[in-house]
Amino acid sequence: MKNNSRIRFNPGTKEIEIEGTEKFVKAYFGKIQAMISGLAEKKVTAAKARPPKKGRKKGSGEKRVTNIDTVVRLIQASTEGISTAELKEKTGLAESQIWNIVNRAKRDGKIKKMKRGLYGVA
Repeated sequence: MKNNSRIRFNPGTKEIEIEGTEKFVKAYFGKIQAMISGLAEKKVTAAKARPPKKGRKKGSGEKRVTNIDTVVRLIQASTEGISTAELKEKTGLAESQIWNIVNRAKRDGKIKKMKRGLYGVA
Protein backbone atom coordinates (compact mmCIF):
# COMPACT_ATOMS: atom_id res chain seq x y z
CA MET A 1 0.00 0.00 0.00
CA LYS A 2 1.26 3.41 -0.99
CA ASN A 3 1.58 6.03 1.77
CA ASN A 4 -0.49 9.06 0.70
CA SER A 5 -0.23 11.94 3.12
CA ARG A 6 -1.85 15.31 2.54
CA ILE A 7 -2.99 18.47 4.20
CA ARG A 8 -6.03 20.41 3.05
CA PHE A 9 -7.05 23.83 4.25
CA ASN A 10 -10.33 25.54 3.37
CA PRO A 11 -9.88 29.29 3.94
CA GLY A 12 -13.61 29.91 3.63
CA THR A 13 -14.58 27.61 6.48
CA LYS A 14 -11.10 27.59 8.07
CA GLU A 15 -11.17 23.81 8.24
CA ILE A 16 -7.96 21.82 8.23
CA GLU A 17 -7.87 18.21 7.07
CA ILE A 18 -4.73 16.15 7.59
CA GLU A 19 -4.51 12.63 6.17
CA GLY A 20 -1.69 10.18 6.53
CA THR A 21 0.07 8.07 9.09
CA GLU A 22 -0.34 8.82 12.76
CA LYS A 23 3.28 10.05 12.86
CA PHE A 24 2.66 12.44 9.93
CA VAL A 25 -0.55 13.81 11.49
CA LYS A 26 1.10 14.37 14.88
CA ALA A 27 4.15 16.03 13.31
CA TYR A 28 2.26 18.50 11.14
CA PHE A 29 -0.89 19.22 13.15
CA GLY A 30 0.99 21.18 15.82
CA LYS A 31 3.03 23.08 13.24
CA ILE A 32 -0.03 24.09 11.22
CA GLN A 33 -1.98 25.09 14.28
CA ALA A 34 0.93 27.25 15.51
CA MET A 35 1.30 28.81 12.08
CA ILE A 36 -2.40 29.71 11.83
CA SER A 37 -2.60 31.11 15.36
CA GLY A 38 0.59 33.10 14.67
CA LEU A 39 -1.00 34.63 11.59
CA ALA A 40 -4.09 35.54 13.57
CA GLU A 41 -1.94 37.24 16.24
CA LYS A 42 -0.01 39.18 13.58
CA LYS A 43 -3.25 40.46 12.07
CA VAL A 44 -4.49 41.63 15.47
CA THR A 45 -1.24 43.39 16.36
CA ALA A 46 -0.96 44.93 12.90
CA ALA A 47 -4.40 46.46 13.27
CA LYS A 48 -3.49 47.94 16.65
CA ALA A 49 -0.15 49.28 15.39
CA ARG A 50 -1.71 51.40 12.64
CA PRO A 51 -0.13 54.87 12.52
CA PRO A 52 -2.35 57.77 13.50
CA LYS A 53 -4.16 59.67 10.77
CA LYS A 54 -2.57 62.88 9.65
CA GLY A 55 -4.69 65.93 9.92
CA ARG A 56 -4.90 69.32 11.48
CA LYS A 57 -4.86 69.24 15.23
CA LYS A 58 -7.15 71.70 16.88
CA GLY A 59 -5.31 74.16 19.04
CA SER A 60 -1.84 73.04 17.95
CA GLY A 61 -0.77 76.65 17.46
CA GLU A 62 0.76 75.99 14.06
CA LYS A 63 -0.45 78.24 11.26
CA ARG A 64 -0.55 76.89 7.73
CA VAL A 65 1.11 78.93 5.02
CA THR A 66 -1.63 79.58 2.49
CA ASN A 67 -1.42 80.71 -1.11
CA ILE A 68 -2.64 84.13 0.03
CA ASP A 69 0.26 84.39 2.51
CA THR A 70 2.75 83.39 -0.17
CA VAL A 71 1.49 85.91 -2.73
CA VAL A 72 1.28 88.75 -0.19
CA ARG A 73 4.83 88.04 1.02
CA LEU A 74 6.15 88.11 -2.54
CA ILE A 75 4.40 91.44 -3.16
CA GLN A 76 5.65 92.91 0.12
CA ALA A 77 9.22 91.72 -0.60
CA SER A 78 9.34 93.51 -3.96
CA THR A 79 10.47 97.12 -3.61
CA GLU A 80 9.23 98.34 -7.00
CA GLY A 81 6.14 96.17 -7.18
CA ILE A 82 5.51 92.85 -8.87
CA SER A 83 3.34 91.89 -11.82
CA THR A 84 0.74 89.15 -11.93
CA ALA A 85 2.86 87.34 -14.54
CA GLU A 86 5.82 87.25 -12.13
CA LEU A 87 3.59 86.05 -9.31
CA LYS A 88 2.25 83.30 -11.55
CA GLU A 89 5.80 82.23 -12.47
CA LYS A 90 7.10 82.28 -8.87
CA THR A 91 4.14 80.53 -7.25
CA GLY A 92 2.99 78.16 -9.98
CA LEU A 93 -0.62 79.21 -9.40
CA ALA A 94 -3.11 79.80 -12.18
CA GLU A 95 -3.76 83.35 -13.34
CA SER A 96 -7.31 83.31 -11.99
CA GLN A 97 -6.01 82.22 -8.58
CA ILE A 98 -3.51 85.09 -8.58
CA TRP A 99 -6.26 87.61 -9.46
CA ASN A 100 -8.55 86.32 -6.72
CA ILE A 101 -5.77 86.46 -4.13
CA VAL A 102 -4.64 89.95 -5.21
CA ASN A 103 -8.22 91.29 -5.12
CA ARG A 104 -8.80 89.82 -1.66
CA ALA A 105 -5.49 91.25 -0.36
CA LYS A 106 -6.32 94.67 -1.86
CA ARG A 107 -9.76 94.61 -0.23
CA ASP A 108 -8.15 93.71 3.14
CA GLY A 109 -5.63 96.56 2.78
CA LYS A 110 -2.55 94.33 2.69
CA ILE A 111 -1.40 95.51 -0.75
CA LYS A 112 -2.22 98.25 -3.24
CA LYS A 113 -2.45 98.50 -7.00
CA MET A 114 0.43 100.59 -8.31
CA LYS A 115 -0.70 100.49 -11.92
CA ARG A 116 -2.44 98.00 -14.18
CA GLY A 117 -1.10 94.49 -13.39
CA LEU A 118 1.51 95.80 -10.91
CA TYR A 119 1.06 95.50 -7.17
CA GLY A 120 3.05 96.73 -4.17
CA VAL A 121 2.99 97.36 -0.44
CA ALA A 122 0.05 99.30 0.96
